[in-house]
Amino acid sequence: MNLKVQKLEIKNQKIGINFFIVLFSLLISLFLSFYVSSVFAIDTITPTIFSPDEAALIAAMEQQRTASQEVRENKGQDQVSEEEGQYLQRLDEMAAETPNEEEAITYDVPVVVNDKVELFIKYFQTRGRKYFEKWLTRSERYLPMVRDIFRQNGLPEDLAYLALIESGFNPNARSRARAVGMWQFMKWTGRKYGLTIEMWVDERRDPEKATWAAARYLKDLYGLFNSWHLSAASYNAGEGRIMRVIKRYKTDDFWIVAKQKKALKRETRDYIPKYIAAMLIAKEPERYGFTDIEYEPMLDYAKITIPGATDLRVIAKACECSAEEIKELNPELLRWFTPPNEPEYEIKLPTEKAEKFKVNFAAIPPQERLNFLVHKIKRGETLSIIAKRYSASIESILYLNKLKSVKYVKVGTELVVPVRAKKVATPEAISVNQKG
Repeated sequence: MNLKVQKLEIKNQKIGINFFIVLFSLLISLFLSFYVSSVFAIDTITPTIFSPDEAALIAAMEQQRTASQEVRENKGQDQVSEEEGQYLQRLDEMAAETPNEEEAITYDVPVVVNDKVELFIKYFQTRGRKYFEKWLTRSERYLPMVRDIFRQNGLPEDLAYLALIESGFNPNARSRARAVGMWQFMKWTGRKYGLTIEMWVDERRDPEKATWAAARYLKDLYGLFNSWHLSAASYNAGEGRIMRVIKRYKTDDFWIVAKQKKALKRETRDYIPKYIAAMLIAKEPERYGFTDIEYEPMLDYAKITIPGATDLRVIAKACECSAEEIKELNPELLRWFTPPNEPEYEIKLPTEKAEKFKVNFAAIPPQERLNFLVHKIKRGETLSIIAKRYSASIESILYLNKLKSVKYVKVGTELVVPVRAKKVATPEAISVNQKG
């Protein structure tokens, strides 16, 4: 009985050895097959993809080459070789002109793609899609100007995409916290970086001037943090708050800082991933499903210096365009005239209309340009007394100062008052669709 068991064990061992030999041989064969195919694959020339026009040209040249073979006996060998040489040279030129790879997308700020960034990409593709499409449509109107200003200030040009999440490139944007303009400046910060903010002008709404201010601010923030992520987060939350957080948690890594829910508001924690997501999509919109975006044309304007307190409708008439076009190019103007407290004002006009404006405006008598002056209300003065003094209507004064009724007129208030014929500034002469 033990002998039978022993023989059975020896038989099983032989079967196992044979199975192992067969398996090993099979693996060797597979390896050799893969190696040979890889060598041939390396040596294979990747075919060049030609455009339809190029393909047609190549087909015609192939026909020509076939025809040359048929008449080879009737032509000299040198002539045929010359024709073939020209053909091959043309093929080489066409292959060199055809790009084999798509142009790589580059970034000049650190890009991290994590779960939070992907979450915002998904949001912009779905629930926030209609807003993001609107932002993209408007972006090319201002992006070239913003990039140029950032480049002049030695900043990464990709910081221009911060305006996407700040305002959607809307110069008239206003937040609940009363931040205003494309770069969402608060009054104090805007004035700190050189923006004029008063009853006649709010330069936070001026895309160009506000971008210069934003560039200076971001440059100062980078000087503090030496990190574009922390600098951008500080632009949102304020440098004081970010400095306290990095000091408390002993880190200069934004992604670690962003985990501190008690130290930072959600808006600030989400600011960088939201910015990165917006930038990724804006640089490759088709890749993320944003096709057929009709971008608005880039702003093109000339700057002309004109007298202060000049009616925008007079400017539009001299420019031979609409007053709305002038207002759109100068969103910083809070009234329908240039600031009356400045002797001169630099206004932006359509480039192609600038020379025409100079000729037409010079021909308009100064008294027809609807000048204004500023009157500070004293005790005992009423709006009717002021209107009579300057030969202006009460209604026109209310309109020009954005006042709903005389009850809003108080002692110490500064009013802008038209100083020429009443008929020019009467409500009837001002379109009801125009809003100052």
